[in-house]
Amino acid sequence: MPNEIITTLSSSIASMQLNLFDFVVEKPKFDEVLTRRFQRSEITRNVNKNLNLLSNNHFEYLNPICPNCNSNHVIKQEYHERNPILADSGPQKIYLRRYKCKSCSKKFTTSLDSVIKPHHRYVNIYSDKLESLIQTGYRSLRKLGEDFQTFFGNSPSHTTIKKWQTIEVEKRITNTITLYSGYYAYDEQYIRLNGKRHYRLTLYDTILNIPIAEEIAPKRTTETIKRFIEESTKNQPLIAITTDHFRRYKRIMDKIGVKHQLCIFHLFKMIGNSVHKILKSKNVSKREKITLCLYFTDIKNIFRTYNEETSINRLETLLDKFKDIPKVLQRYLTKKILPNFQRLTHFMRSPFIQRTSNKVENYYRQTDPNQIKKIYKTIKGILSYLNQKMKKWTAKHGKNINTQ
Repeated sequence: MPNEIITTLSSSIASMQLNLFDFVVEKPKFDEVLTRRFQRSEITRNVNKNLNLLSNNHFEYLNPICPNCNSNHVIKQEYHERNPILADSGPQKIYLRRYKCKSCSKKFTTSLDSVIKPHHRYVNIYSDKLESLIQTGYRSLRKLGEDFQTFFGNSPSHTTIKKWQTIEVEKRITNTITLYSGYYAYDEQYIRLNGKRHYRLTLYDTILNIPIAEEIAPKRTTETIKRFIEESTKNQPLIAITTDHFRRYKRIMDKIGVKHQLCIFHLFKMIGNSVHKILKSKNVSKREKITLCLYFTDIKNIFRTYNEETSINRLETLLDKFKDIPKVLQRYLTKKILPNFQRLTHFMRSPFIQRTSNKVENYYRQTDPNQIKKIYKTIKGILSYLNQKMKKWTAKHGKNINTQ
């Protein structure tokens, strides 16, 4: 770590005032003097360039320029004292030179924004490290403070940590990736904020394997969902979306004008729930139960292929025996499968369209487990948490696949 500090400072500091004891043995070497001055610190400091480091932690600009009018006619004034808290080293006094511009009479102070932001006590490394701590899983603000004490020897207050976590968004977060694939899965998850039901809307890129956007909405109306998808994919490819079988999705996707793939897993689950009830019944014979299971397997085999012609042939073969099919399966064939056959088989016509929405379902399980669903009280709070999770997921699971 000390070597990284010296390298960073060496590239940032243009000149340095030497003390008499620096010349005791031999001609002083720049890096060795720098090591002695900052031997207590183990933090990488990205100090602004064109700074002059004087003795006793006094900083000033080498060639001061007024940030208001860009004039270099400035007057040196007194030093401004600050007491930033450094990791491991604790509070340390530093002194920043103040200046007054002769041209516009504006005053300004030597800036160390890359190390510590104005009016902050903790250096930026604390807020940067917060992301790493959050990515390990949900932690309360006070527990995060204990983590800081354990790893860095200093414990910011829970209110300070909360400010670091908060992002300035009203209701939506978006991924920073610049180009999407055009193939998505959409889903919703209900959450409670202050005891009131809200919906977490998520658009997930199934090719890149990353979330594209998330929004917290009080209601999942047709207009809300449509606007969320359109705004999230503005100036981006929009080719196909896979969803579950919520009724209004078909109308929304038709309005947007996108290929709509209905989730095959949810289809099997719906039919399976009805079949399971019959299998548990004591009023149905064993022979009828076996027949029911065999025909259910035939229905599933229609969608267990990526060849559309094969799927159609299997469907036609099944329909030839329609009268022999149990009534519960007849209803699903006539009301669910036949009317939506095109929506159920888009994945057979394009290898990039996902046949299920399992990827976004898995993302939900990983980023919002049941134990935290009722913890957050504000939209900004839950989005700040999800924003950290989105960054981690993108870094860990993101892919770059050419779909052209």
